[in-house]
Amino acid sequence: MFEIGSLATEITGFSLASASFAITIIFWKKLGRSQWNLVIGRISILILVQVLFLGSIGIAINRSGEFFSSWNDLFGNVTDLTKVAIQPNLLAQLSTKDLAQAQHTSGGSLIFKKTIKGAESGISNTVYVVLPPKIAELLKANPQTPNIGTDYQIVELFSGYPGVPETWIGRMGGIKTLEKLESSGQIKSTIAIIPTINVYPRHDTECLNFVGGFQVETWLTNDMKTFAQRFLGIDDRPWATLGYSTGGWCATEVAVRHQNQYSSAVSLAGYFKPLFANGVNRNEKAFLINEYDLVRILNSAPTNLKILIIAGKNDRFAWASAQKFLASLSSSVSVKLIPIPEGGHNTKTWIPFENSAFQWINQN
Repeated sequence: MFEIGSLATEITGFSLASASFAITIIFWKKLGRSQWNLVIGRISILILVQVLFLGSIGIAINRSGEFFSSWNDLFGNVTDLTKVAIQPNLLAQLSTKDLAQAQHTSGGSLIFKKTIKGAESGISNTVYVVLPPKIAELLKANPQTPNIGTDYQIVELFSGYPGVPETWIGRMGGIKTLEKLESSGQIKSTIAIIPTINVYPRHDTECLNFVGGFQVETWLTNDMKTFAQRFLGIDDRPWATLGYSTGGWCATEVAVRHQNQYSSAVSLAGYFKPLFANGVNRNEKAFLINEYDLVRILNSAPTNLKILIIAGKNDRFAWASAQKFLASLSSSVSVKLIPIPEGGHNTKTWIPFENSAFQWINQN
């Protein structure tokens, strides 16, 4: 009932905070004497009021940005998904059962949620597949022999940190944007693959492969392609990537390092070299800095990869990172910059530029 992202939880939190504040005012005189137990009572109730208000504000911020999908995510409790994840050898093509269990959007898309184990990374986690309205209609017309046809493009979407894949379906409204663009004939039918990128609670892995650790890059690239081919029956056509904030880094990173799988990448308020969370030792950091030097990779050999950077001038970190990245690339690398004139580092600023991102992907 009281899920972290529910309106009921937010209302309850603010109601309790307001009630505790009112009770404090009403009974403050009775607690005003200098007896030690009353002093402790005053301190305790003041702390309680502040905790309730701060907690309620935090819940409201999380509802707005969809950073955590559950209380377990917030507190870093690890859910063992290996017990429910579909094993690589058991991945099966889209079935009538899948169609029956799919979520239907008001715009006509079908959303499938799968918990799988990566064939190469060994990571067990969640991935969403969103099939656009035209393909959804095709499947509904032939439910016994589901086939997505051949008229489509594929985009892999990445969330930020903290963040969850559901944000692209919810707060960011990416799927609604795709539906509107498709219905107006501005883009072709676009299949969205939305994997979980934050596979290690309380650790920002930045979509990297760690030596002897989580192989997140492999999970997002090789494993997603294997899954999509087996589940949807897609061919080897190149994908596009799009991510915001940390997901902007991920979108660029995987596309640069896997140019056989991706033809274009969009970084929305992202950055262009790993920042490294706490816990990465000096030797591993030195190795990863060289391994994930995107400028070196792009400048070292001819590339057909196309990159779009969308960054706000008031988002100092993202803007500075974009400018440094652009200045370091050779003229042969195809990069376009769309400046965001106003707004900081938040979803409200980014949402209006989804149209530009998806239209650019369609053209490339």
